[in-house]
Amino acid sequence: METIMKRLLYILFLCFWFIHAQDYKITFFGLPAVDVNMAVDVNKINFSVQTVGLINLIWPTENQYTVTYNSSHFGLLNYEKKIKQGTNKYKLAAAYYPEDSTLHYEQTTLKRVPEIQTIFTLLARVQKESVEALDTKWFPMDHDGELFSARFLWADTSTISIANSTILCDHYRLDIKAQDDVTSTPEQSDYFMNNIVSPEAVRQIWVEKNGLRRIIQATVNIYGIKIIAKIDHV
Repeated sequence: METIMKRLLYILFLCFWFIHAQDYKITFFGLPAVDVNMAVDVNKINFSVQTVGLINLIWPTENQYTVTYNSSHFGLLNYEKKIKQGTNKYKLAAAYYPEDSTLHYEQTTLKRVPEIQTIFTLLARVQKESVEALDTKWFPMDHDGELFSARFLWADTSTISIANSTILCDHYRLDIKAQDDVTSTPEQSDYFMNNIVSPEAVRQIWVEKNGLRRIIQATVNIYGIKIIAKIDHV
């Protein structure tokens, strides 16, 4: 009985360690704009966004993104997004075939290396790897069929205040640049995916230095607007 209980406790520990859902509030101009949920597993990330308040009246959005990846190098295996923006609704899916190093969208086949990242695998990766493993390294990134490169640049160790808590974080800048041989799938009107790779955007991420290494805060400065995402509870 004692052995069985130990095994059950171990399984429960693994569940809480490898699967942790995080809720975020996104604001700009100080107003609540979007609720985000991000659930990270050992080889899967689910990312959902829902507009709230005044923004929901103007640009109602309810989007879901799901990515499975190779747990050893975070390379994309399967990708799906479900977009609901006002009256615009659609789905997009892709699957990676390692035997011939190709990424298959519904109507497009692209050559991609096995270590090809997405914006979502990078969000998972920054929560699981050390500063030494990430800092200054360029990673190939597929973004709805377009080829980019991305890197995390470690800036400093700083503290972020959430409610009554102060959390020590590794602070990164996330650089994303398009490659010369960008190949595009048909244009998709997805606010998040269209704007996160904008060359005008300055992206920063603060990752909990100890413990679960959650993303505590992220900011994007674009077109003179500062968008802030903070974890909803610690």
